[in-house]
Amino acid sequence: QRQMCIRDSLNTAHEDVNAWLVRRLDSRYPILYIDATYVLTRRDESVSNEAYYTVLGVKEDRTREVLTVVNFPTESATNWKDVFEDLKERGVSVVDLLVCDGLSGIENALADTFPKADLQLCTVHLKRNIAGKVKPRDKKQVMEELKQICAPDQWDINPEKAFENFKDFILRWQKSYPPLKRYQHERYRFYFTYFKYEREIRGMIYTTNWIERLNRDYKLSLIHISEPTRRRGI
Repeated sequence: QRQMCIRDSLNTAHEDVNAWLVRRLDSRYPILYIDATYVLTRRDESVSNEAYYTVLGVKEDRTREVLTVVNFPTESATNWKDVFEDLKERGVSVVDLLVCDGLSGIENALADTFPKADLQLCTVHLKRNIAGKVKPRDKKQVMEELKQICAPDQWDINPEKAFENFKDFILRWQKSYPPLKRYQHERYRFYFTYFKYEREIRGMIYTTNWIERLNRDYKLSLIHISEPTRRRGI
């Protein structure tokens, strides 16, 4: 009887999760934050780290809503495109801004599904990556210059000007650190989209801190579902 009770409770939980994953969503979200976190997951007789994709939306009334949490074995822009397509099927038609880390190809996945949306890549990740490429003796100076370039409270600034300032900064320092040359690539303009927006909200859209904090909060409580399905929810 106890086993039957546990089984019934699990079946009810699965039904609730599945209903939550297909619920209708708002037609417009001014901001979406996305991030994948890796969690030990059982498939058949083995356990491995797999990616759980989370989408956090800011609604028009400025409240926040978790739109979905789904599982793929790894993180990729192709899988994120599938997630975006699923959001569209559930009613989302307009996204104004997507905030995420610098995953390769994410701009293409976004353009294919929500072509009018702006893309903001996380400046914290950018700073961390650059810091890892310079010697300790120069790190303080490099990070101070980068902090000034990325400061969200600047006046008389726009994404184009900020990116030009960034490229000038890279040009100076790549003489000492040639690997920094890669940051001249046009793709790095997506790190400065936040300068298109009002100063009051730049601080909340130029990093993925919100969703990374959310992932940390629920990571330990993820329910590992053992069925070998391609996509699964929490």
